[in-house]
Amino acid sequence: MKLFHKIFICFVVLFGISFQAAGCLLINFSYEKVVEQEKKFAVQEFQHNKYIMLSALYSDSRMTADHKIDFDNYAENFSVPAAVYGTDKSCIYSDLSVPFEPAGLDETGDNYVIYQINRTAAESYILVCGLVRQNEIEAYLVTGRDVSEMVNSQNNMISYFQKIYFLIICLGFPVIFLLSSLLVRSINKVSKGAKRIAEGRYAERLEVSSKDEIGELAANFNHMAENIEENIAALSSQAQQKEDFAANFAHELKTPLTSVIGYADMLYQKDLPRNQVKNAAECILNEGMRLETLSLKLMDLFVMDKQVFSLEEMSVREIFENLKQGIEPVCGNCGVRLHMEMASGRIQVDYDLFKSVILNLVDNSIKADCKDIWITGKAKGSIYRICLEDNGKGIPTEELGRITEAFYMVDKSRARKQHGAGLGMALVSKVIDIHGARMKIESDGKTGTKITLSFMQKGEHER
Repeated sequence: MKLFHKIFICFVVLFGISFQAAGCLLINFSYEKVVEQEKKFAVQEFQHNKYIMLSALYSDSRMTADHKIDFDNYAENFSVPAAVYGTDKSCIYSDLSVPFEPAGLDETGDNYVIYQINRTAAESYILVCGLVRQNEIEAYLVTGRDVSEMVNSQNNMISYFQKIYFLIICLGFPVIFLLSSLLVRSINKVSKGAKRIAEGRYAERLEVSSKDEIGELAANFNHMAENIEENIAALSSQAQQKEDFAANFAHELKTPLTSVIGYADMLYQKDLPRNQVKNAAECILNEGMRLETLSLKLMDLFVMDKQVFSLEEMSVREIFENLKQGIEPVCGNCGVRLHMEMASGRIQVDYDLFKSVILNLVDNSIKADCKDIWITGKAKGSIYRICLEDNGKGIPTEELGRITEAFYMVDKSRARKQHGAGLGMALVSKVIDIHGARMKIESDGKTGTKITLSFMQKGEHER
């Protein structure tokens, strides 16, 4: 059963039961009020006729306990239909048009009366019963008040209410149908939107036209759709990156392996002069060293993905004093001047990983044919920034966004000659993420490159 049908049926049942219950309660309340009023009048009439009966018995000089009184002589004095019963519950006199059950007469007393509402096909009476005692005479007086008009009025009211009830139910069906449609319409929009997204239209959005629960549902649906679209885009990007990684990896293996196999086959098949053998061996050595570099860096990438590193608080100056001893000889051999100035500060690092970052960045600067490398560090608030800048060839602006991709090389021919594998900056980016730091790369492709590493200082981020 659809939600529309459930809402429609619930509205109809709830409306029908509520209106019926309200009508019945109102009619019953009105009836009880009228009955109470009629009972008061019936008691007043009983008391009046009781007084008439007592007066008649008192004035009758023949009145004795064993004297049979002819109540027919007193009937003309009663103001309403009445009946008189003896203490043995035998009927002495009655002009009531409705039956009376004398079984309850024992419950009456001098100051206590009972009520009965008796009906026939055409008439309805409220009967009031009470004991009448005069000297040695005791009898039960029953008076009846005609309430046929009241009962007929109630029946007419019930009949009229039923007609109104069915009329309102019939008129209410279209209104309930319209309200149910309005409630379900917005939900149907969300359902159709979800169906379109399931069909692959991830850019689908719903119009938020209200601030009620349905509007909140539409807004949350749009937020969900945005997250789904972003996640799918991210998954697609990751899948593409994996495909590119596999393709680049195969390509990077194919080139050196082809060279190694070709030169090895040439050495195996032919007797070559010593200088040609030496050149072939040099090519095999260079390609082998590039394959070694590629395998080592790939291993580093995979290990860092699966390993948990423990960071240690260290002084920045002490770190770079130790690094300087290994960087200066490399720079000196390549004719590069190293300039280093580090301000005091403490950061949390894994020393070996951090060392590999700095060495990779310095190596990239040297490969870019720079003459000077400046390494500076300064603290600003809770951030410690390490800046490495060179005056080499730089990186084209349009390629800055791809520099950290695996196997990506700005100058492929130069990188291969220098045993590059295009994994250095990918490793740097991975290590920076492990440290919870940020890296910013700036270059115009002409006047060198500037790389800024931002670390949280120990103690600052804990406050």
